[in-house]
Amino acid sequence: MKRKIENLFRKYNVQGISCDSRNLKPGDAFFAIKGEKIDGNRFINEALKTAKIVFTGDSSWKGEKIFYIQDIRLAVAIAAEIIYPHLSVNLVAVTGTNGKTSVVSYIYQILKLLGQEAATIGTIGVNSTIKLEEKFLKELPQSLTTADPITFRKILNELAEKEVSNVIFEASSHGIAQRRLGEIKIKTAGFTSFSQDHLDYHKTMENYLEAKLQLFRENLEEGGEVVINSEILASSYGDGVKNFFAKHRIRYFGIGRNGNIKVKNINSSLTGSKVVFEYNKKEYTFTTNIIGSFQAVNLLIAAKMTANLGFDFDHIVEVLEKVTAVTGRLQRIGFVESEVQVFVDYAHTPDALEKSLWELRNIKAQQGGKLYVVFGCGGDRDPSKRELMGQVACKLADYVVVTDDNPRSENPQKIRLDVLKGAAGAEEIEGREFAIESTIAKLKKNDILLIAGKGHETYQIIGNRTVFFSDIEIAKQILLLKNK
Repeated sequence: MKRKIENLFRKYNVQGISCDSRNLKPGDAFFAIKGEKIDGNRFINEALKTAKIVFTGDSSWKGEKIFYIQDIRLAVAIAAEIIYPHLSVNLVAVTGTNGKTSVVSYIYQILKLLGQEAATIGTIGVNSTIKLEEKFLKELPQSLTTADPITFRKILNELAEKEVSNVIFEASSHGIAQRRLGEIKIKTAGFTSFSQDHLDYHKTMENYLEAKLQLFRENLEEGGEVVINSEILASSYGDGVKNFFAKHRIRYFGIGRNGNIKVKNINSSLTGSKVVFEYNKKEYTFTTNIIGSFQAVNLLIAAKMTANLGFDFDHIVEVLEKVTAVTGRLQRIGFVESEVQVFVDYAHTPDALEKSLWELRNIKAQQGGKLYVVFGCGGDRDPSKRELMGQVACKLADYVVVTDDNPRSENPQKIRLDVLKGAAGAEEIEGREFAIESTIAKLKKNDILLIAGKGHETYQIIGNRTVFFSDIEIAKQILLLKNK
């Protein structure tokens, strides 16, 4: 396929590529992608007015400058590789239902603390130890969990040209399944967690898991290692994952209570965690101000992945205590000395909500008080998880408030009612800001509140409008007024 595309690019002197007919420039090739909502084939005739040539996955199209390629999504990624050919020395990918953003950030911070150049691509955008042009950054989409293949290669190319030697990126199941990574090879990969999400797209958990595993089969370089949370291996999907690794001769390394790196003890409190683990018959201890035993495991996944790039493991452990939490991941709002504690977390799956509430419930047990939670579910996303999230919240929290998240095109009340099916006794409050404000007003000494679902996000999508909204900023303002 690559040779065919290269030959056509040379023949027609193609200088650029696009999947959006509105952004075509003279000299570009247009790739007609049939998506879930928009079919790019509808714009082929319009594209031909500007584009040098057109590629399509629909064989019914005929024309002198129209070329059929069966796997059109992979073709876009390969074309992007031709236009943007440069890559950094070390490429690292992290996949998983939850924890991708944290592990990517932790690897980046570890490398930076070790004096290395590094960059990240993911949910919270592009970060680099080497300054990138403002114009370049402004052109990028707001969220890049796994960017479209053209944007992805453009970023990789820019980072390589800036001589950033280590690039760590999030690999979402959508991005993997849609071949957005193309044929790039990664040095090492992380698999942080696996639980229900995105079934609106993948339909079944088996399909969802296959999308995750595809990353290791298609993009891990020969001899590369997968660093995996040992909870996955111990789950009902564990045997399938192990059989997959054996079949494809993929090396893997477990992190956790029963991992190759064996976590022996995690003592968590409001100020952070003390972690004891064993590796290569040697016991290690480190402290971190990052809250949550699951984040301690994520830190160790990041540590082993960094070691896989050739860095000394003992030196990596020495800098772990300096690694900080990612914005909106069990982030404390206010001060540890405050009478009430408020946390904002990105948890938007049943498993993530359960883990965050368990951590705060255990901390609450040390000091008394009640555990409150405010959360909602996104519209136009897997509706089957809504009732489950309601069940989790009511099982673990003392007081549950169900409100709005990003309703998108769905009726917000309908989404809340879906959650409430599993949340008997919960309070329903329309309007996220009012829900946060009224719940904080209820807090008494030693109470803990978790505001879950949006984390770092600074927007809310209502219908076709995107408005400014930040759980973090709203909670800060309300706590400021409460403490006056």
